[in-house]
Amino acid sequence: MRFQHRTAVVTGAASGLGRAFAIALAQRGARVVLVDNQDCRETAAAIAALGADVKYWYCDVANAAQAEEVCQQILEQVNKVDFLLLCAGVHHACPFEKISLSDWRRQIDVDLTGSFLFCQAFWPLMRQQIFGRILMLTGASGLFGDQFEAAYASAKMALIGLVNSLSLEGQSYNICVNSLCTQVFNGITGHHMADDVGAMFSIEAPVAAAMYLLGESAPSGQHVLAAAGSISRLRLAETHPAYFTADDCTPELVGKTWPKLSKAHPFSFQKSGEEQIVKWARNACREHGVLLE
Repeated sequence: MRFQHRTAVVTGAASGLGRAFAIALAQRGARVVLVDNQDCRETAAAIAALGADVKYWYCDVANAAQAEEVCQQILEQVNKVDFLLLCAGVHHACPFEKISLSDWRRQIDVDLTGSFLFCQAFWPLMRQQIFGRILMLTGASGLFGDQFEAAYASAKMALIGLVNSLSLEGQSYNICVNSLCTQVFNGITGHHMADDVGAMFSIEAPVAAAMYLLGESAPSGQHVLAAAGSISRLRLAETHPAYFTADDCTPELVGKTWPKLSKAHPFSFQKSGEEQIVKWARNACREHGVLLE
């Protein structure tokens, strides 16, 4: 899989996964644009040493004016953007009652609003060129929750909704939008793992998954998990529903039925909110003997 004649913008590119993805893209022939509020020169030098074309900008992705200015400069200098990898993020574990409003807003602004700003800046160009690949980094805490992670989890889970909707808007323009949840052994996560366990959380699986999600045959609207040598897909599922008449639909009956709802099979998967609403309508009509044309 090669990316010659493709241009990638990578936020959070100075270190961590953003740096790893940027280097992998360069190794496969892409021109790379680095964006971070930290010094990107070391990452840029590593990419230049590979013989790849690289540019970098300083930007706080949460600063709307700064993000708009940087995106405009990128468009003026590189003319096209094929890939957008949104790796910029912040993380600060904190008990819920101690989260300050400023910390909450900073988390949402960097992870969610920053992704929105960069997506919106390059979306018209991707539509015009009938090609685009957008990848957003989520996190296990965002998908499944964790103690002391309310702000981080809220921001990361919000990206799931952004991916779901943008993937539908982009499908007519060959714009594929996906999320990637990863865990790697580094300075931040290392103190939570024994060395022999941490060694299993290498960079190869996240990089391989990310490169696949940028390819010509990439899927869209998918939520991929890649860590410790494994790659899997996350899907939101609904259990088989129970039905109640208007007269007997009480909280007491819901409570009595709850164990059944928790174990009901088969699970069903919907492609969109609209599809879920149509399903509700069809099932209700079937239950009441109403024919739909």
